[in-house]
Amino acid sequence: MERLTERNPSWIDDELWERACEPDCEEIDAVYRKLKDYEDAEEQGLLLRLLCKIEDMVYCIEDKQVWCCTIEKISISKNNGTWIEISFPEEMPNLASMEFYSNEIGKTVFLTREEAKAKLKEMEEKDGR
Repeated sequence: MERLTERNPSWIDDELWERACEPDCEEIDAVYRKLKDYEDAEEQGLLLRLLCKIEDMVYCIEDKQVWCCTIEKISISKNNGTWIEISFPEEMPNLASMEFYSNEIGKTVFLTREEAKAKLKEMEEKDGR
């Protein structure tokens, strides 16, 4: 992500910034500083943006069907990246849970039922050829 703030803006120092603000722009100053903190954290590798969270619903294709699954766990590893564990509904006879890497979202695991159905249709058309 491109930075919107500067660590040490050459055009203004902290003291000048404080003096230049109108009395009612303390909120703008706070927003700027908060955004700067987030951008600093991102540059240092301390900020992780996830596409989903625990208890979100995701959609998986198994046995030529789209299954609504629940995210149970998100894990982060130095070497293996981010992986997610999901649980299948009780009606799914063969699988209770499954793990996948976060980069598989949109390929094998989907955030919406529509995306999963479109992928299933694509797979069926490919198999039918």
